[in-house]
Amino acid sequence: MKALVWHGDQRLSFEDQPEPRASDSEVVLDVELAGICGSDLHGYRGHPGPRVPPLVLGHEVVGRIDGQRYAVYPLVACGRCERCLAGEDNLCASWQLLGMHRPGVFAERVAVPRAALVPLPAGLDPLRAVLAEPLACCVGALAPYALGAGSTLAVFGCGPIGLLAIYLAHRAGAHVSAVDPVDARRATARGLGAARAVASPAELEPGAAAFALDAAGFEMTWRGAIDAVRNGGSVVMLGLGSAEGSFPMALLIRRAITLRGQFAYNRVDFAAAVEILVEGDLDLDWLSSASLENGARAFANLVENPSEYTKVILSPG
Repeated sequence: MKALVWHGDQRLSFEDQPEPRASDSEVVLDVELAGICGSDLHGYRGHPGPRVPPLVLGHEVVGRIDGQRYAVYPLVACGRCERCLAGEDNLCASWQLLGMHRPGVFAERVAVPRAALVPLPAGLDPLRAVLAEPLACCVGALAPYALGAGSTLAVFGCGPIGLLAIYLAHRAGAHVSAVDPVDARRATARGLGAARAVASPAELEPGAAAFALDAAGFEMTWRGAIDAVRNGGSVVMLGLGSAEGSFPMALLIRRAITLRGQFAYNRVDFAAAVEILVEGDLDLDWLSSASLENGARAFANLVENPSEYTKVILSPG
């Protein structure tokens, strides 16, 4: 079969790979669509983390088995620890991810755990369904907060996660402000429900929001998110732009701000994301498509031309 294989740094090759072999607990999925996640770009940018090349990346996928279409819950956990038994397998100490610890979905076929299959309704457009995984990240991030009419949220970073968080908050009735330096992404943010979109954190009124979500993950956005919320407000961190950096801890303490990190999602969040997508009210004009064969170019476009490319969906066909 053909697959897009990452060989380290910016080296991606469309090449022949052995057919996947499924264990007794696995099945082989025919990939229909696969989304490029910001985390897939980490290795491409020189920050591989646990990824070891050569590796087929990718964990956002819609595919078919015997005519039935599925999304895939891409986290693989032990299933036995306290966190797993509590339904928080994203917090399992031994979690693994498709496309990181094992071959991913940028291929014609991929072996996945049978338990990872999430059946999709027949009428759900696969281009919409492939967003279940990133949307689930936002569902999990915003779930602890009572977002609704009258609530205020500031979102930092208008990549796919930031945009989907804006969409969720707006549909819940919240007043959303967005921050991103790229004009085109600010325009998309407005289209998805942001009442205001600005280029810099300095343009937001300090202390005006009850909640802030950092989908970028840099010192500027960490500080911007803390400045944006009122005393006693809440900040949730999703972005992984920088692994380390200085942080205004004194402000966090003196202003009694709650800071929470969010990693991925659980199965309830994932199922909720699918249900939301079924409603069909999410605009998809900000998505781009490319063939798997042209996947290397798609990665380069996302890094080199963020004003034109926000999220790319790959198709093996």
